[in-house]
Amino acid sequence: MMTLLNKKASRSDLINDLPSNVVDAILANLTLRDQVRTSILSKNWRYMWTSVSQICIDECFFERFWHVDDRDRDRVVCKIITKVLMLHNGPIHKFTLFIPFDSCFKITVEYLNMWIPILSKKDIKYLELVNCDDAVPDEMPYIVLSCKELTYFEFGGFNLSVPPNFCSFKRLLELHLVCVRFESGALESLMSGCPILEKLSIEQCTGCDSLVISSPSLKVFELELRDDMKSISLKRAKNLIDFTLNAQQNNLSGSIKGLPKLKSLSLFGMEKIPLADIIPPTLLTSSLSSLEYLKLSDMNLNEKGELLYFVSVLKSAPRLIELDIQNYNMVDTAQVSDLSEELKCRSCCCLKLQTVNIYMEANSQHVMSLIKFILANSTLLKTLTLDCSYNKLKADMLFRISQDLLLMERASPRAQVKFHPSSSTYSLFE
Repeated sequence: MMTLLNKKASRSDLINDLPSNVVDAILANLTLRDQVRTSILSKNWRYMWTSVSQICIDECFFERFWHVDDRDRDRVVCKIITKVLMLHNGPIHKFTLFIPFDSCFKITVEYLNMWIPILSKKDIKYLELVNCDDAVPDEMPYIVLSCKELTYFEFGGFNLSVPPNFCSFKRLLELHLVCVRFESGALESLMSGCPILEKLSIEQCTGCDSLVISSPSLKVFELELRDDMKSISLKRAKNLIDFTLNAQQNNLSGSIKGLPKLKSLSLFGMEKIPLADIIPPTLLTSSLSSLEYLKLSDMNLNEKGELLYFVSVLKSAPRLIELDIQNYNMVDTAQVSDLSEELKCRSCCCLKLQTVNIYMEANSQHVMSLIKFILANSTLLKTLTLDCSYNKLKADMLFRISQDLLLMERASPRAQVKFHPSSSTYSLFE
């Protein structure tokens, strides 16, 4: 009996003697429900959850209240969140409130006006406030603009308007806006109040048909377009080096008014959008001279004109060292004319590419012509990897592609070509 008691006591001591940083790490990685449940571990742990610096209220939290009657569900949930915040007795550096899609929960502005001041007094640095449940954005909770110490802010599912007395987020480094409807001039006002902002993400937002980004501190910008975006100008964001564009609309012609000298450019959703609509000929030299990384998804390389324009892009980026092309919707163009000779006339032998990754789902003669051009003109190339979908290409076609790759001329003596049909890997050396 004494042995059992001693073992139980030793286990209790092990839990109680954990260093404070270990306890904080354990609590930070638990759901809110499990954080509270640690209070039963021992007397010492009874109130430890009330000092955890990270609180996450997300889908895992809300799904536990589906059984509550519809009329009381919102009141019960809001009462619990209020109690958790009121009982908390330490700083809260990170707070997440993520209402999932189709959850039927409604968090009113009145409750946010109660919770946000509590967080503001507890030194909140990282705030996620996203409501994915409503198709129509909710009323702007102006109280969030009072969290002056934020370094990270994700905001979604609300209207966005900025009052004249907004005093700015002077410490904000990252801003993510998701499914937000901008009031007139709201984005410009918000951006002007973020003097050291380094990363901006705008995803599926509406109400802003002309986008002018002039933040001098901005380094990374991610933009997912909606159909109402008519004009995009980034030329005043002079320190922007990384731009990601997910184009969901069919017509971008004339929309891009200016680009700074980027180091990284990623373009998605281009199956119906010519590359020249995103990178106009007038911007080729001025905007790509510093480019080091280029990623293209679903660019239509089946079009001869598109392929030739892409080669012009490559020649306008003398510092480009990494290229990533992913084409998921290609059709078989094995029977079209070989453009190798036409591309050979455009040879420059000055490409600085070191790493090239290409994925295709069908046999494309144009892609093979592009690979031939890259191998023949990249004197510093180390690795070119071609991934193919084994399910869409027959074994004899895969063998023919591997043979063509093996015979292609290479400007770099170190160039290694890797061919990946499905999960297999073949290294094709010179």
